[in-house]
Amino acid sequence: MAVSVATIIRHVLVDGLAVVGAGEPVKPADAIVVLDAINGVLDDWSADVQTSVAGVVTPFTTQAIQPHTIGPTGTWVLPVRPVKVDGLAVALSSGVFTIIDVSDDPRWWLARQATGGAGAYYAAEVPDGALSFASGAPTAGLDVLLLTRWVLGSVLHTASLVLPPGYQSALELTVMEACVDAFHATLTANQIRRAGLARARIFANNLRIPSLSAAGLGLPGMTGGRWDARTGTWSGGTTGGFGSGWVE
Repeated sequence: MAVSVATIIRHVLVDGLAVVGAGEPVKPADAIVVLDAINGVLDDWSADVQTSVAGVVTPFTTQAIQPHTIGPTGTWVLPVRPVKVDGLAVALSSGVFTIIDVSDDPRWWLARQATGGAGAYYAAEVPDGALSFASGAPTAGLDVLLLTRWVLGSVLHTASLVLPPGYQSALELTVMEACVDAFHATLTANQIRRAGLARARIFANNLRIPSLSAAGLGLPGMTGGRWDARTGTWSGGTTGGFGSGWVE
């Protein structure tokens, strides 16, 4: 849903902190304080995978350079420089892509620089990130697909935000917490509870728990089977002996 930044500011000051009356105009100085808090929260959320809105695949074309920068002023332009590149695919032919592993470990990059080979390295530099191919600068324009997190960048007082379900209440309640001291206000126990629940709701939507499986987990009398860490249940397997203990 779309909501104006001015509406969020008014909700924070009138409905949340109750420092502005229902029929009173918002003072410009007060609006600036809340706007700064909004942008501070959005900046924090941009660095957290649990608050990223979605994973977005964006097509780009390589140039004969190394590295390719990614961000507002980069070789590949995105509104916000990615905290991490979650996936990269390069076109082999029309409509056919091959996946290339992307590492953010500098030690991996130093080793690949010495030996060459496949893969790419992403450094989340500022203001634009930098993506380097282990095989060197591309010699021709290649079509690539870049998987990054869609995050919410800084906003102006006159802007509008398109927010997924649950994000408006999480943003407003978190902003209330962020600027409560500036207005010498006090949050109620219910507001604090609601803020935690609102953030937990959007965190749960974005949290990805890798599957964890084990043969026996070293438990007496059980061999094979599968342990689901999300539900806390064990299925399959046979009795007798100890498991070998593997994870996938």
